[in-house]
Amino acid sequence: MEVAGPEAVALEVAGSERMMLMKKVSLIMVLVLLLTGCTVKEKANNNHGEKLIVYTSFYPMYFLTDEIGKDNIELRMVIPTGVEAHDYEPSMKQLKEIEKADLFIYNGAGFESWADKLLETILDEKQTINASEEIELIKVDKVADPHIWLNPINMNTIGERIKEELINLDGEHKEEYEENYQQLSDKLKKLDKEYLKTLEDKKRNTILVSHAAFAYMAERYEFDQIAVMGINPEQEPSPKTIADIIEIAKEEDFQYIFLETLANPKTVEVIAKESGLETLTLNPIEGLTEDEENKGEDYISIMERNLKNLKKALVD
Repeated sequence: MEVAGPEAVALEVAGSERMMLMKKVSLIMVLVLLLTGCTVKEKANNNHGEKLIVYTSFYPMYFLTDEIGKDNIELRMVIPTGVEAHDYEPSMKQLKEIEKADLFIYNGAGFESWADKLLETILDEKQTINASEEIELIKVDKVADPHIWLNPINMNTIGERIKEELINLDGEHKEEYEENYQQLSDKLKKLDKEYLKTLEDKKRNTILVSHAAFAYMAERYEFDQIAVMGINPEQEPSPKTIADIIEIAKEEDFQYIFLETLANPKTVEVIAKESGLETLTLNPIEGLTEDEENKGEDYISIMERNLKNLKKALVD
């Protein structure tokens, strides 16, 4: 039997090491390809199969997102139909469900106090749109008024921001989002023109309202509001405030006082009775009632009814 010399042994060892190294490199390349393939597959699925999951806090944000996203997104709303939105607190179950969101859209400006919890614990700010950051806020009694949606031009601005974010997350449907937004924008601009034209020849410049929700509407269409309650309709007015409004109503010969949906009308009805005022509805559109939802009402149709009642109080 022939015994190999030292050089032959060294060559054999070196060859074995090269083979092992090549096998390791091949294995690493296979793993890289597999991982890359999985990543590409996941992204492809997100772009071509699965809809974006979008949560909105309450109705006005839902309306905008629904008009722009339509069937391309899976849209959900936190505050349910028929519920007064100011003091609503979502359940732990709802908060956990929102964790699934690709995008969360909320009003901001203190309207949804619970939204801050989401940003602190569940959602990244990159997954959210704070609509109030798109708008120059008005202060009422030194507090930022959150009712930004009651000016159609503000809604148009917020809608554009929503459109841009949907395109950023789902570029495949860019043309549809842009077309849907343009149709929505046209409707909002038409609504704004109707308000400007109807209210341009006002005989009065002030309305009596149940709560101070209409600063953005009042600024845009050049009238003032005298409110029974502050920004939050759940805050009960003092007896002095009620007495002062009754006196103003009598002295300045007001004919109407505005009630709203989803809030307790008791105090306003007392003022109306004491002052001989007729009640009209001025809907702050913080949410739809079940009846409005069943009738197919939306932001546009409710704002048009608001305009009819404002015309009675300010123009006729």
